[in-house]
Amino acid sequence: MRKILLLIICLLCLAFTFNSDSGLKTLINKRLNEYTKDKYPEKIYIHTDRPYYTAGESIWFSSYLVNGVTHVLSGKSSVVYVELINRKDEVLIERKLFAEAVSVQGDFKLPIDLEDGVYTLRAYTNYMRNQSRAYFFKKKIPVFALNSELSENLNNQDSETSEQSALPNIGFYPEGGYLVNGLISKVAVKIKDAKLSASPIVGIIEDTEGNKVSDFKTFEFGLGFFYLKPELGKEYRAVISSGDENITYSLPKPIEEGYVINTSTNNKELVINVETNKKEGLKNVLIIGHQRGIQAFDYSQDIQENTMLIKIPKKDLIEGILDIVVFNNDHKPVAERLAFIKKEEETSISVKKTNGSQTTTRDRVNLKVEVKDKAGKLVPSTLSMSVTDINLIKSNNNAENIKTYLLLNSDLRGKIKSPNYFFTEGNEIKKNEQLDLIMLTHGWRRFTWQEFLENSLPLKYKPEDGIYISGNTQSAKSPFQNKISETKLTLRKTGFYQETQTTSSRGHFKYGPFVFQDTIDVFLEAGKGLLSKKPDLGNTNIVLDKPVKKPSIIPDRILSPFKFESENATIKSYKRKSRNNVFRDFQFDKDRERLDEVQLKGKIKKKEEIAKIKRDKRTRSFEPSHRVIVSEMGQTGAGDFMQLLMNIPGIRIGRKQGRENQTSQDFEVNLRGMKPTFYLDDVEVNLLTARSVHQADIDFIDVMNTGHASAAYGLKAQGVIAIYTKQGSRSTTSITDKKPGSISFKAEGFYTAREFYAPDYSLVDRNRNKIDSRSTLYWNPIVKTQGYKNADVTFYTSDEKGTYQIEIEGITHKGVPFHATSYLEVE
Repeated sequence: MRKILLLIICLLCLAFTFNSDSGLKTLINKRLNEYTKDKYPEKIYIHTDRPYYTAGESIWFSSYLVNGVTHVLSGKSSVVYVELINRKDEVLIERKLFAEAVSVQGDFKLPIDLEDGVYTLRAYTNYMRNQSRAYFFKKKIPVFALNSELSENLNNQDSETSEQSALPNIGFYPEGGYLVNGLISKVAVKIKDAKLSASPIVGIIEDTEGNKVSDFKTFEFGLGFFYLKPELGKEYRAVISSGDENITYSLPKPIEEGYVINTSTNNKELVINVETNKKEGLKNVLIIGHQRGIQAFDYSQDIQENTMLIKIPKKDLIEGILDIVVFNNDHKPVAERLAFIKKEEETSISVKKTNGSQTTTRDRVNLKVEVKDKAGKLVPSTLSMSVTDINLIKSNNNAENIKTYLLLNSDLRGKIKSPNYFFTEGNEIKKNEQLDLIMLTHGWRRFTWQEFLENSLPLKYKPEDGIYISGNTQSAKSPFQNKISETKLTLRKTGFYQETQTTSSRGHFKYGPFVFQDTIDVFLEAGKGLLSKKPDLGNTNIVLDKPVKKPSIIPDRILSPFKFESENATIKSYKRKSRNNVFRDFQFDKDRERLDEVQLKGKIKKKEEIAKIKRDKRTRSFEPSHRVIVSEMGQTGAGDFMQLLMNIPGIRIGRKQGRENQTSQDFEVNLRGMKPTFYLDDVEVNLLTARSVHQADIDFIDVMNTGHASAAYGLKAQGVIAIYTKQGSRSTTSITDKKPGSISFKAEGFYTAREFYAPDYSLVDRNRNKIDSRSTLYWNPIVKTQGYKNADVTFYTSDEKGTYQIEIEGITHKGVPFHATSYLEVE
């Protein structure tokens, strides 16, 4: 009987071990499937027509919105926000774009008085806000002012933040995350200072007794490595000679027990070697690999060995970052290693001129663009294309493009300098080794495993598929609570659209999604019997939902401005010609009639007058009896709404009469002996609601005595106190009229991108005698190729001879990003 019981217990223990291991695999598989299918992230990449601009010019761009896992068209968001941000972290220009396909076009017209500086292009969707703002797309855009003579301003503008310390900042990164006693580790070295990383540094590794155990040297990008096998009880340091002194850096302290992951690749396979010094070895340890959330493999062994060798055919992997994680018996991630999987190019892009071999000035150019797979078949794709003068535009072949961003930068912590360097031909062994050091010194950024397994990445921000008009209906009488009501929406622009809806039990309504451009007139009604001839609107107020607060801007910790050499002939030539083009665009053409001189007299409005005009537009166009502007009260201003009213003539504040056990809320306000009506952003509220608004949120308060109130607010003959908040003034809707039961406003729609202008010299053009020295000959934000047809583009050259670069960026319908350049000679 005892033997049978022991056998049952042993079987139960084995079953528990198996189920425990199987349970972790199941949980990981469930989370990864949930991540890739339902909660996948989104990525945005923006291709601009060129890398830098002059004030007064236009930035033309194409915005690509894709599924962050598969890189195909995202099935979530359709709304893309693109912003141009200055060095003060202020949004100068913003665009809200509707993306019907994988890409959408946009543009920024740069103000002519823009200052020299490096500006930031930022793009995101509302859904992308579920992760850190570091995942938003960002691109540095240098801009020259019209009065800029040399580029020293750009070189020196960030001198305060980019000053380098006397000692280089060096980081040491062991494989798997830790140095482990008795196990050989490859340790990556990275110089974090941008300037010092260009100069090689030689150093040695020694133990605490001063014995040399290894040495190292850094190369391109400030990267290097060495091998180290820590001994029990010893600590280690790096020593670098600088002049007559030695500089020491402490290495991470070795741990007594742990794991090390080593990887290597060849043309056919990825080899992973996992090693541990734990007594139980790697028995029941789980090793997982995934690429952008797609599970690539999982391995475990049931024998007590201290090493495990895994070989994975590269054909079973996709191009990009592979995240390898070791989970111990307690289901904790204990070691992690990144590897980059490079594969043979899946697509080839060719650009051929089809109308003759020679090209002259103001000549027609016909180009055929082909996108093919490895088998030579045409591939459906979406791409954007620019043609720029290389004598004016300084190109950087190692700069970021759509391929390097989607496969590399968008999934790693930190910024990779010159990422396309790793994807260009030549020195393959050296570049692959450097790319592996990039993997060792940058972590996987999309999620941390502990949080991923426990919380399953909760989503707070929903994807947007259009424009919604939403809000609540409230009783127009005290206590002004939300209530059920009929609502009717009317949209008016070129056409006429109406829709009715009954609110929820909490009085909430939501119309949409709508897709319209620019602004549109909206009329919204609420009440009873809206479809009858005599609707009852008198007892209902409409309160629109406040716009979602825009994400704040994260200042760059280490600014890396675009650097120009002050003596660079290309930059000087570009600045001279671009300024001439901007000035010429503001002059009359010779073929246009010159008008006689006309003298105009006017008065310059002061800042205070402009502010008053803006405030008056928010009111009902009646002069108030008294106005309180909170910002003008300074530090001596009141901190409470009631205190703001105390010094206004005719207002008296006191406690209500005949109440026992009075509280701080038992106050009443009298305006010339009568009880006034309170309005908050043109919605009638009670005193308790008015008092709940903090002074910091109030822009101004208008007080209207009986006569003024009767004229502006109908039957409110006892006076009105109207509060206008700062939030109300920043609303994306411009309210034009508001009454009980109805509200009229202008809703902001999507931006309509301008069409890139290029002259057509086959036509009789009144500007054909105008000098043509365009730096961008051609820009097409959306070019589509089909599986059965090439893409054809046509444009005309300018008056400038020389070499022009044709840059193409795009993505296939299967999610393969590509980038290609070719050249056009104009004789």
